[in-house]
Amino acid sequence: MGLFDKVVSGMVKGIAKTVDPGALPGLVTQYLAKTEIGDTANLIKRLREGGLDREVDSWLGSGPNLPVTPEQVRAALGDSVIEQAVAVTGIPADKLLVLMAGYLPNAVDAMSPNGSIEGTPPA
Repeated sequence: MGLFDKVVSGMVKGIAKTVDPGALPGLVTQYLAKTEIGDTANLIKRLREGGLDREVDSWLGSGPNLPVTPEQVRAALGDSVIEQAVAVTGIPADKLLVLMAGYLPNAVDAMSPNGSIEGTPPA
């Protein structure tokens, strides 16, 4: 791992430690608005279309949240969305995907206390 990678890795770990879980829905919404996804309803739709139905259902449901991998996030959202998210956040794609995979389950769960997100069609 080069010096740049170590610095970025430290920054990502620092960000991960300082993000208040209660702030996740707002952060996700803020960044989505700056990509072609646009909003949380379209994020859910895109994740489902990308084969993550079971995982998304768990995040919207009352049971435990199933995890996703960075590779699953990339495959479901597509490279263009990831590139847009990199441009918006300034975080390298590999690090951003790790963050997204780690935070999406809890962020979506927090945005759906009644089991759905406004504007999201049922499974």
